[in-house]
Amino acid sequence: MNIAVFGATGKTGACVVAGALARGFAVTALVRDPARVTQQHPRLTVLKGDPTVAADVAACVRGADAVVHCLGVGGKGDGTVTTLVSDSVKATLAAMEAAQVPRIVCMSNLGAGGSGPWWFRRVLVPVFARWAQPLIDDKDRMEAALRASRAEWVSVRLVGITEGPPKPTRTSADGLGLGFTITDASVAAFLLDRVQGPAFLRETPSLSN
Repeated sequence: MNIAVFGATGKTGACVVAGALARGFAVTALVRDPARVTQQHPRLTVLKGDPTVAADVAACVRGADAVVHCLGVGGKGDGTVTTLVSDSVKATLAAMEAAQVPRIVCMSNLGAGGSGPWWFRRVLVPVFARWAQPLIDDKDRMEAALRASRAEWVSVRLVGITEGPPKPTRTSADGLGLGFTITDASVAAFLLDRVQGPAFLRETPSLSN
């Protein structure tokens, strides 16, 4: 299987690349700075480009069987409005349709689509984590673009990501009953499991350890 990866220089994206190679996949990663990709492998192709520029995105998805989209602003962002992720996913969906690539698996956030417990949505984010709201808003725009597309898509809404090995995961349709964190390797494994098969297709599962 050939997969295209966006966000490969992030911690979770790097885990996706490593996990995909370990499964025998071929990987094409689009990054702004190829020097930040420290992994080397005969089945890994690193392209330099912008994840919101149509020509760059098209070059990455050409020949892929599926896309894993791990792009983010990095950390907590700067608290201002951002459209980076939604703009990139819109460009990716257009490139996928042109190249007849069927499936995209995206990282989203707990809180998107009104998911999560009431105290998360009404207290934690608006009072103690205001920086998160622009990120959630952008994931809402991303998920709207996915729903409007003809692609096979899965958007995985995540709690706080920490470094660590794969662990058992819990899923929830509405973001209730989850833990507070999930390891980056656990996220990567779940995303890669979604590039094939019918599980969670055109759904927005929330995920934690």
